[in-house]
Amino acid sequence: MTQSFNKVRLGRLKRDLPFDQVFAAGDVIWLEKHKWDCSWYWAFGYLGNKDCHFHFDSLLYPKVGGSVLHKASELFEETRIADNEWWVIRDLFVQAYALKRAAEVYRYGGHQTTLAGTTDIIKDESMEKHINKDLEIVLNRLWDVVCAAVNK
Repeated sequence: MTQSFNKVRLGRLKRDLPFDQVFAAGDVIWLEKHKWDCSWYWAFGYLGNKDCHFHFDSLLYPKVGGSVLHKASELFEETRIADNEWWVIRDLFVQAYALKRAAEVYRYGGHQTTLAGTTDIIKDESMEKHINKDLEIVLNRLWDVVCAAVNK
């Protein structure tokens, strides 16, 4: 059921979100479809509208002194996504971000620095490609799950 369009409407965020979730309170939010970018990585998790842009991972983990809204009903004033579907979407995003980070390690051999022989000891192009193929599988399933949830 892969969709041919490049973004889907998730819903309208609540106006009274906690202080750490006010990036777009009251606004309609869209999710952009993932894409292969710059010939080496998957770009995904982009949320926003004409006035704002943020990343899905900002919804997964608490900020310092902040909170995480685990249910669609806690985050959205209006959405077609049920709470149980939101949990699946969140889970697939957690998997996707973990795979993306792993692929980056195998591509660069390090995360923040590259010290030859020290931080690049597991640099492996074939492993990076394998992980990116797995990431593509997760992202395609994620897109299908989101599209099914919002189009029901």
